[in-house]
Amino acid sequence: MSVQITESKHRFEKLNGEYYANGFLMYYFYGRDYMIKIPDFPLDPRDLLLATFPRSGTTFTQRIICGLRHGAEAISTESYNLFQEFPHLDLNFPNQYYLGYDLALTKEVPRYVKTHVPLSIAPKSIHNNGKVIFVIRNPRDTMVSLFNFHKNDSTLDFNYDFATYFQMFLEGCVMNGDWCRYNSEWLQFCREHPNRCLVLTYEQLLTDFETHARKLATFLNLPDVTDDLILRVKQETNVEKMRKTTVCEGLKDFVRKGISGDWKNYFTSEQSKRFEEWIEEKKKVYAKDLFELVGE
Repeated sequence: MSVQITESKHRFEKLNGEYYANGFLMYYFYGRDYMIKIPDFPLDPRDLLLATFPRSGTTFTQRIICGLRHGAEAISTESYNLFQEFPHLDLNFPNQYYLGYDLALTKEVPRYVKTHVPLSIAPKSIHNNGKVIFVIRNPRDTMVSLFNFHKNDSTLDFNYDFATYFQMFLEGCVMNGDWCRYNSEWLQFCREHPNRCLVLTYEQLLTDFETHARKLATFLNLPDVTDDLILRVKQETNVEKMRKTTVCEGLKDFVRKGISGDWKNYFTSEQSKRFEEWIEEKKKVYAKDLFELVGE
Protein backbone atom coordinates (compact mmCIF):
# COMPACT_ATOMS: atom_id res chain seq x y z
CA MET A 1 0.00 0.00 0.00
CA SER A 2 1.38 3.40 -0.95
CA VAL A 3 1.12 6.39 1.37
CA GLN A 4 -1.86 8.54 0.51
CA ILE A 5 -1.19 12.27 0.96
CA THR A 6 -4.21 14.59 1.15
CA GLU A 7 -4.79 18.12 2.33
CA SER A 8 -6.07 18.67 5.87
CA LYS A 9 -9.77 19.37 6.15
CA HIS A 10 -10.64 19.41 9.85
CA ARG A 11 -12.83 22.15 11.29
CA PHE A 12 -10.16 23.87 13.37
CA GLU A 13 -7.75 26.59 12.29
CA LYS A 14 -5.03 25.02 10.17
CA LEU A 15 -1.29 25.27 10.75
CA ASN A 16 0.93 26.07 7.78
CA GLY A 17 2.12 22.93 6.01
CA GLU A 18 -0.11 20.39 7.73
CA TYR A 19 -1.52 17.50 5.72
CA TYR A 20 -2.94 14.00 6.06
CA ALA A 21 -0.92 10.83 5.47
CA ASN A 22 -3.14 7.75 5.38
CA GLY A 23 -5.69 9.71 7.37
CA PHE A 24 -3.28 10.79 10.14
CA LEU A 25 -2.60 14.51 10.54
CA MET A 26 1.06 15.46 10.00
CA TYR A 27 2.92 18.76 10.46
CA TYR A 28 5.35 20.39 8.05
CA PHE A 29 8.52 18.97 9.60
CA TYR A 30 7.36 15.52 8.50
CA GLY A 31 8.42 16.21 4.91
CA ARG A 32 5.84 14.86 2.46
CA ASP A 33 8.38 13.46 0.02
CA TYR A 34 10.06 11.48 2.76
CA MET A 35 6.77 10.36 4.28
CA ILE A 36 6.06 8.57 1.00
CA LYS A 37 9.49 6.87 1.16
CA ILE A 38 9.29 5.56 4.72
CA PRO A 39 7.50 2.25 3.89
CA ASP A 40 10.45 1.31 1.68
CA PHE A 41 13.11 1.90 4.34
CA PRO A 42 15.25 -1.30 4.37
CA LEU A 43 15.32 -2.55 7.93
CA ASP A 44 17.92 -5.20 8.69
CA PRO A 45 16.95 -8.14 10.95
CA ARG A 46 19.31 -6.71 13.59
CA ASP A 47 17.76 -3.21 13.55
CA LEU A 48 15.53 -1.72 16.24
CA LEU A 49 12.52 0.50 15.58
CA LEU A 50 11.23 2.53 18.54
CA ALA A 51 7.58 3.36 17.78
CA THR A 52 5.58 5.87 19.82
CA PHE A 53 2.83 8.41 19.54
CA PRO A 54 4.52 11.79 20.12
CA ARG A 55 5.16 12.80 23.75
CA SER A 56 4.79 9.28 25.10
CA GLY A 57 8.20 8.99 26.72
CA THR A 58 10.14 8.59 23.48
CA THR A 59 13.20 10.65 24.41
CA PHE A 60 13.30 9.11 27.87
CA THR A 61 13.29 5.62 26.34
CA GLN A 62 15.93 6.55 23.77
CA ARG A 63 18.24 7.86 26.46
CA ILE A 64 17.80 4.71 28.54
CA ILE A 65 18.54 2.49 25.54
CA CYS A 66 21.62 4.49 24.57
CA GLY A 67 22.89 4.47 28.13
CA LEU A 68 22.50 0.70 28.36
CA ARG A 69 24.17 0.24 24.99
CA HIS A 70 27.01 2.77 25.16
CA GLY A 71 27.39 3.44 28.87
CA ALA A 72 25.98 6.05 31.24
CA GLU A 73 28.91 8.38 30.61
CA ALA A 74 28.04 8.57 26.91
CA ILE A 75 24.65 10.17 27.59
CA SER A 76 25.83 12.41 30.42
CA THR A 77 26.54 15.48 28.30
CA GLU A 78 24.80 17.60 25.68
CA SER A 79 27.48 16.57 23.18
CA TYR A 80 25.78 13.18 22.88
CA ASN A 81 23.45 14.07 20.01
CA LEU A 82 20.38 11.85 20.27
CA PHE A 83 19.08 13.01 16.88
CA GLN A 84 22.31 11.78 15.29
CA GLU A 85 22.87 8.60 17.28
CA PHE A 86 19.24 7.46 17.25
CA PRO A 87 17.78 8.95 14.04
CA HIS A 88 14.18 10.10 13.83
CA LEU A 89 13.05 8.40 10.64
CA ASP A 90 10.10 10.68 9.87
CA LEU A 91 11.62 14.01 10.92
CA ASN A 92 12.65 15.43 7.54
CA PHE A 93 12.51 19.21 7.31
CA PRO A 94 11.69 20.62 3.88
CA ASN A 95 14.59 23.08 4.31
CA GLN A 96 17.10 20.20 4.71
CA TYR A 97 17.90 21.23 8.32
CA TYR A 98 17.59 17.60 9.44
CA LEU A 99 16.88 14.55 7.28
CA GLY A 100 16.32 11.63 9.62
CA TYR A 101 15.56 9.18 6.83
CA ASP A 102 18.85 9.78 5.03
CA LEU A 103 20.76 9.77 8.29
CA ALA A 104 19.28 6.41 9.30
CA LEU A 105 20.41 4.94 5.98
CA THR A 106 24.03 5.86 6.77
CA LYS A 107 24.12 4.16 10.15
CA GLU A 108 25.87 0.84 10.61
CA VAL A 109 23.77 -2.18 11.53
CA PRO A 110 22.42 -2.73 14.11
CA ARG A 111 20.66 0.61 13.73
CA TYR A 112 18.43 2.11 16.39
CA VAL A 113 15.74 4.21 14.72
CA LYS A 114 12.82 6.20 16.14
CA THR A 115 9.47 6.77 14.47
CA HIS A 116 6.14 8.41 15.21
CA VAL A 117 4.45 7.23 12.01
CA PRO A 118 1.40 4.96 12.22
CA LEU A 119 1.80 1.29 11.39
CA SER A 120 0.42 1.76 7.88
CA ILE A 121 3.36 4.05 7.02
CA ALA A 122 6.09 2.19 8.93
CA PRO A 123 8.77 0.33 6.95
CA LYS A 124 7.12 -2.69 5.34
CA SER A 125 10.21 -4.70 6.22
CA ILE A 126 9.20 -4.56 9.90
CA HIS A 127 6.72 -7.33 9.20
CA ASN A 128 9.65 -9.70 8.71
CA ASN A 129 12.77 -7.99 10.02
CA GLY A 130 14.03 -6.22 13.08
CA LYS A 131 12.72 -5.58 16.56
CA VAL A 132 10.10 -3.12 17.75
CA ILE A 133 9.89 -1.36 21.10
CA PHE A 134 6.47 0.24 21.47
CA VAL A 135 5.94 2.74 24.29
CA ILE A 136 2.50 4.03 25.23
CA ARG A 137 1.43 6.70 27.73
CA ASN A 138 -1.82 7.70 29.40
CA PRO A 139 -3.66 9.77 26.78
CA ARG A 140 -4.51 12.54 29.24
CA ASP A 141 -0.85 13.24 29.96
CA THR A 142 0.01 12.75 26.30
CA MET A 143 -2.48 15.46 25.39
CA VAL A 144 -1.10 17.92 27.94
CA SER A 145 2.50 17.25 26.95
CA LEU A 146 1.72 17.59 23.25
CA PHE A 147 -0.10 20.87 23.86
CA ASN A 148 2.90 22.33 25.70
CA PHE A 149 5.32 20.91 23.14
CA HIS A 150 3.57 22.80 20.34
CA LYS A 151 3.10 25.94 22.42
CA ASN A 152 6.85 26.07 23.04
CA ASP A 153 7.82 25.42 19.41
CA SER A 154 8.97 28.69 17.86
CA THR A 155 8.71 27.21 14.35
CA LEU A 156 4.93 26.74 14.60
CA ASP A 157 2.27 29.42 14.50
CA PHE A 158 0.42 27.66 17.30
CA ASN A 159 -2.33 29.82 18.78
CA TYR A 160 -4.77 27.33 20.32
CA ASP A 161 -5.81 27.56 23.96
CA PHE A 162 -6.07 24.36 25.99
CA ALA A 163 -9.85 24.17 25.81
CA THR A 164 -9.69 24.15 22.02
CA TYR A 165 -6.80 21.72 21.94
CA PHE A 166 -8.66 19.39 24.29
CA GLN A 167 -11.46 19.09 21.75
CA MET A 168 -8.99 18.74 18.88
CA PHE A 169 -7.34 15.81 20.62
CA LEU A 170 -10.66 14.03 21.15
CA GLU A 171 -11.47 14.48 17.47
CA GLY A 172 -8.05 13.28 16.31
CA CYS A 173 -7.15 16.67 14.84
CA VAL A 174 -3.70 16.91 16.42
CA MET A 175 -0.25 15.92 15.17
CA ASN A 176 -0.25 12.19 14.36
CA GLY A 177 -4.02 12.03 14.54
CA ASP A 178 -6.30 9.79 16.58
CA TRP A 179 -4.52 8.52 19.71
CA CYS A 180 -6.65 5.39 19.94
CA ARG A 181 -6.33 4.37 16.32
CA TYR A 182 -2.59 4.98 16.26
CA ASN A 183 -1.81 3.06 19.44
CA SER A 184 -4.30 0.29 18.77
CA GLU A 185 -2.67 -0.55 15.43
CA TRP A 186 0.84 -0.70 16.89
CA LEU A 187 -0.32 -2.66 19.93
CA GLN A 188 -2.04 -5.22 17.73
CA PHE A 189 1.13 -5.58 15.65
CA CYS A 190 3.16 -6.21 18.79
CA ARG A 191 0.66 -8.82 20.00
CA GLU A 192 1.01 -10.60 16.65
CA HIS A 193 4.84 -10.60 16.80
CA PRO A 194 5.65 -11.20 20.48
CA ASN A 195 9.14 -12.56 19.83
CA ARG A 196 10.25 -9.38 18.07
CA CYS A 197 8.32 -6.77 20.04
CA LEU A 198 8.45 -5.29 23.52
CA VAL A 199 5.55 -3.21 24.86
CA LEU A 200 6.25 -0.75 27.68
CA THR A 201 4.39 2.14 29.22
CA TYR A 202 5.87 5.47 30.19
CA GLU A 203 4.37 5.00 33.64
CA GLN A 204 6.21 1.67 34.10
CA LEU A 205 9.52 3.30 33.27
CA LEU A 206 8.84 6.04 35.82
CA THR A 207 7.66 3.86 38.69
CA ASP A 208 9.81 0.73 38.28
CA PHE A 209 12.86 1.83 36.32
CA GLU A 210 15.19 -1.01 37.27
CA THR A 211 12.80 -3.81 36.26
CA HIS A 212 11.96 -2.32 32.89
CA ALA A 213 15.51 -1.20 32.11
CA ARG A 214 16.49 -4.84 32.64
CA LYS A 215 13.70 -5.90 30.25
CA LEU A 216 15.10 -3.50 27.66
CA ALA A 217 18.61 -4.87 28.08
CA THR A 218 17.41 -8.46 27.73
CA PHE A 219 15.27 -7.65 24.70
CA LEU A 220 18.19 -5.89 23.00
CA ASN A 221 20.64 -8.69 23.81
CA LEU A 222 22.95 -6.46 25.83
CA PRO A 223 24.71 -9.02 28.04
CA ASP A 224 27.05 -6.66 29.87
CA VAL A 225 24.34 -4.61 31.58
CA THR A 226 24.90 -4.71 35.35
CA ASP A 227 22.80 -3.43 38.22
CA ASP A 228 25.36 -0.68 38.68
CA LEU A 229 25.02 0.43 35.05
CA ILE A 230 21.24 0.50 35.35
CA LEU A 231 21.55 2.69 38.45
CA ARG A 232 23.90 5.09 36.66
CA VAL A 233 21.62 5.25 33.61
CA LYS A 234 18.72 6.02 35.93
CA GLN A 235 20.70 8.92 37.39
CA GLU A 236 21.54 10.25 33.92
CA THR A 237 17.92 10.07 32.75
CA ASN A 238 16.21 11.87 35.60
CA VAL A 239 14.27 14.88 34.39
CA GLU A 240 16.64 17.53 35.77
CA LYS A 241 19.64 15.94 34.07
CA MET A 242 17.79 15.41 30.81
CA ARG A 243 16.75 19.07 30.67
CA LYS A 244 20.46 19.89 30.45
CA THR A 245 21.58 17.09 28.14
CA THR A 246 18.63 16.83 25.75
CA VAL A 247 17.89 19.95 23.73
CA CYS A 248 16.14 20.66 20.46
CA GLU A 249 16.83 23.80 18.43
CA GLY A 250 13.87 26.17 18.26
CA LEU A 251 12.01 24.39 21.04
CA LYS A 252 11.82 25.61 24.61
CA ASP A 253 11.62 22.92 27.32
CA PHE A 254 11.93 19.93 24.99
CA VAL A 255 12.12 17.91 28.22
CA ARG A 256 9.41 19.37 30.42
CA LYS A 257 8.21 17.80 33.69
CA GLY A 258 8.78 14.08 33.24
CA ILE A 259 5.93 13.07 35.54
CA SER A 260 2.67 11.15 35.46
CA GLY A 261 -0.62 12.84 36.32
CA ASP A 262 0.14 16.40 35.18
CA TRP A 263 -3.21 16.38 33.38
CA LYS A 264 -4.87 17.02 36.74
CA ASN A 265 -3.35 20.51 36.66
CA TYR A 266 -5.08 21.22 33.33
CA PHE A 267 -8.41 19.40 33.12
CA THR A 268 -11.51 21.04 34.52
CA SER A 269 -14.07 18.77 36.18
CA GLU A 270 -16.20 19.05 33.06
CA GLN A 271 -13.26 18.04 30.84
CA SER A 272 -12.48 15.08 33.12
CA LYS A 273 -16.05 13.88 32.73
CA ARG A 274 -15.98 14.41 28.97
CA PHE A 275 -12.72 12.49 28.69
CA GLU A 276 -14.15 9.55 30.61
CA GLU A 277 -17.12 9.54 28.24
CA TRP A 278 -14.69 9.60 25.29
CA ILE A 279 -12.88 6.56 26.70
CA GLU A 280 -16.15 4.66 27.03
CA GLU A 281 -17.02 5.52 23.44
CA LYS A 282 -13.63 4.33 22.22
CA LYS A 283 -13.92 1.03 24.12
CA LYS A 284 -16.75 0.12 21.75
CA VAL A 285 -14.29 0.33 18.86
CA TYR A 286 -10.87 -0.61 20.24
CA ALA A 287 -9.58 -3.51 22.36
CA LYS A 288 -9.97 -3.05 26.10
CA ASP A 289 -6.30 -3.81 26.81
CA LEU A 290 -5.35 -0.59 25.04
CA PHE A 291 -6.86 1.33 27.96
CA GLU A 292 -5.90 -1.15 30.67
CA LEU A 293 -2.22 -0.63 29.81
CA VAL A 294 -2.21 3.03 30.74
CA GLY A 295 -5.06 3.27 33.21
CA GLU A 296 -8.41 4.91 32.75
